Amino acid sequence: MVTIANHGAEAVKRLKEGPEVPEFEVVLMDLQMPVMDGHTATRLLRADSRFKDLPIIAMTAHALVEERQRCLEAGMNDHVTKPIDPDALFAALKRWARPRAQAAATPGEKPVEKPAPVTSDVILPAIEGIDIEGGLKRVAGNKRLLRSLLEQFAQKQADAGSQIAEALRNQDYELASRIAHTVKGVAGNLGIGAIQAAAEKIERGIREKDQTVSGLLPEFEAALASMSQRIGRALADSAPAAPAVESPREFNAQAAAAALARVRTLIEANDGDAATALSDLESAVGSAVDRTALDALRSALDEFDFDRALSKLDEVAGRCMAAKG
Repeated sequence: MVTIANHGAEAVKRLKEGPEVPEFEVVLMDLQMPVMDGHTATRLLRADSRFKDLPIIAMTAHALVEERQRCLEAGMNDHVTKPIDPDALFAALKRWARPRAQAAATPGEKPVEKPAPVTSDVILPAIEGIDIEGGLKRVAGNKRLLRSLLEQFAQKQADAGSQIAEALRNQDYELASRIAHTVKGVAGNLGIGAIQAAAEKIERGIREKDQTVSGLLPEFEAALASMSQRIGRALADSAPAAPAVESPREFNAQAAAAALARVRTLIEANDGDAATALSDLESAVGSAVDRTALDALRSALDEFDFDRALSKLDEVAGRCMAAKG
């Protein structure tokens, strides 16, 4: 099971307030986080005897030998660079993670079955300036997810340049650096190399208090706007035709209950397969749940916001109970 902490201080708190023997096999430690960075969090954990042997793997955009040495000196075991290469990450996990033996299942209890992979007919268009093949590799071949992430990039990062400029005008260098860092990371994972490199240059300039950074922002804003428009056009042109209007499906209470239970189990395990299992739920609820509620649930899953997804699933479950009477 995966547990997510929003920053280093939260990670330290969750671990220290846990059981006497740490319940985690490995920690993936981002180095640049708000509130508390990864170096500080690692040092605090290593100061506690319970965590002296807990594998901690650094996640950073810096591949420099000096950065790797800093990670080792802070007490981390290994170093994986961003954008994450799945093969490199799995190799690091294989080197350090020591999974515990699975607890014996309760008599008569069946293991949770994951939904079988569905052959996807989603179209991923070629987009100038984007390494679609590399991006697809980093999302384990999930075309629908990559389309969704590209769409989110176009919507959420288009005005990042102006946000950085505003933060600099307010002398909020931490915020400006964090925005640039976010764009760099997202662009790198999606294979948008030019934007990644430009954001990295701006982030470094902000960190070093380089007065020339402001002069880079107009070109950065233009590049973001151009890429966002390019992505928007490509996705719109390759979008599937609107399906023919179907007769409303009947609500199947038994199938809906089973689908709700399966999706809930996957969400509570922070398992991305919940998005795939959602199709069975959509079929079972029929007209008992409106499209808006289901789309909100799918959106939360696409963004891996499992807390919000669980809240949206509760809403869907409530409507199913009302329909069941």
